[in-house]
Amino acid sequence: MAVACNRCLHHTLRVDGALERTERRTMTEQTSQPEKYNIAVYCGAGFGNDPLFVERAQQMGRACAERGIGVVYGGGSTGLMGTVAGATLDAGGVVYGVVTHKLVGLEGVYPGQTTLDIVDTMHQRKIAMIEKADAFVAMPGGPGTLEEFFEVFSWQFLDIHSKPVALLNVSGYWDKLIDAMHYMASTGLLNERYLDELIIATTPEELLDALAKDLERRAATKTNAES
Repeated sequence: MAVACNRCLHHTLRVDGALERTERRTMTEQTSQPEKYNIAVYCGAGFGNDPLFVERAQQMGRACAERGIGVVYGGGSTGLMGTVAGATLDAGGVVYGVVTHKLVGLEGVYPGQTTLDIVDTMHQRKIAMIEKADAFVAMPGGPGTLEEFFEVFSWQFLDIHSKPVALLNVSGYWDKLIDAMHYMASTGLLNERYLDELIIATTPEELLDALAKDLERRAATKTNAES
């Protein structure tokens, strides 16, 4: 385990976990694929009271590993966050955690992560996750998950990024939020185009299929614009 200083912003903790990850890869190396891209997964530090939340978190982690998709997440060991990380690693995938020094003490960190960045502030944490990710997914979570979702969703309007944003709507968890956003659009205070581009799915497989198509579309659009 080695710690490297990244000047002003944060310390990067490289979690080797060589034996543990080797054992995980041995069990799944025939199904795992080379890493294609990374998605930031936002979700709760608790489990919630619907068993399907945990089931979908496990499915998300396994599906990402099987498709060669790296998981960027908040680094913690608890709740749905820890469930996604554990399922990804157990299936031979890669996990890039980003956590604050304070949260290390409050929530702990999931062992065996591919890399773990420990930063000073929540703002630095969110920025680091955004920079590492090629797409963003919000699963069931509380106010922190909402904040993370709306930040990446609204930053599209400001051309800060042009990456896909998605909601995994487990058991109708995001129904009222989706209704609220449609109401915003009806009043003219939310651009209908951004709402149309929001990916909404009920299962991880459906969501990842939609993300793959959206990333291909964006890449083609960029190539055409540059040619």
